[in-house]
Amino acid sequence: MNESTKLHTEGFITDEQLKAIQLYEENKPLSVHWELRTILYLGILLLTSGISILIYLNIDTIGHQAVLAIIAAACAGCFYYTYKNRLPYSNGETNHASPFFDYIMLLGCLLFGIFIGYIQFQYNLFGLHYGIATLIPTVLFFYCAYLFDHKGVLSLAITGLAGWVGLSVTPMQLLNNNDFSSSSFIYSAIILGAIITATAYYCDKKNIKKHFSFTYNNFSSNMLFVATLVALFSEPLKLLSFILLAGLCFYFIRYAIQQQSFLFLLLSVIYGYIGITYCIFSGLDNLGSAEEFTFLLGTFYVFASCGGIISFFIYYKKILGIKK
Repeated sequence: MNESTKLHTEGFITDEQLKAIQLYEENKPLSVHWELRTILYLGILLLTSGISILIYLNIDTIGHQAVLAIIAAACAGCFYYTYKNRLPYSNGETNHASPFFDYIMLLGCLLFGIFIGYIQFQYNLFGLHYGIATLIPTVLFFYCAYLFDHKGVLSLAITGLAGWVGLSVTPMQLLNNNDFSSSSFIYSAIILGAIITATAYYCDKKNIKKHFSFTYNNFSSNMLFVATLVALFSEPLKLLSFILLAGLCFYFIRYAIQQQSFLFLLLSVIYGYIGITYCIFSGLDNLGSAEEFTFLLGTFYVFASCGGIISFFIYYKKILGIKK
């Protein structure tokens, strides 16, 4: 029984009102906005992947110069279209009239990245200075992200910046592709994450593309939390690492409440829980001789933390201040 039928059964609405509601529900337009956006983004990814495979399979017959010329021409066409149809720059969010604008901009940036990578791989244009081949697209991506107000290109720019520093920044790549056995690597991740977080904070305070802060913090939070946890696990300054982890949890929980964002609240709770659990069981392990006592304390902590997690999922809306 749906809500309108229930209201009719309880006598709150009349037969005519029920029929009017049912007629509206049957004939109201169905939004396919996100479905179309997803299809278009997948189309761009499939197009760039297909071009790469086609080039790889036919490189001997096509020729490197011809491939580079085709990529450059397509990239130039994308940038020409977007520059010609762009709206004036604004510190606020800009909505372009054309539904294809964002996708052509994204395609142009992807093609530019492919072009730079191709020319470096084939002709070693920048010699052993591989960072330049990463830095040039990164600078362009940041410029285009702000000029054309594109969060997808901003994600490419942040990824490129992390690659220039020597990091992989998606959550799975953070764990699989980075050498966290190196202290310098951990510190680089923490410093870069702090810079990105500070950039988001500054832009929020100055009202400069405030809608970009989610993208900035999404990358930086995972980077900071993972690097801090690894420092807690492997570095000698465990107290300092734990204090830093607590500070990060406090900051992102506060940010989550301000933005009513479940994602950042969840990340803070998960990473914080991992850090606290590690510290507690490390402390219990150091007790050594009192094995039964430590076992009881460990068991109590597991049950208590499970109850806390259940309470978190029950009351998270109240924590974030969401009324519905």
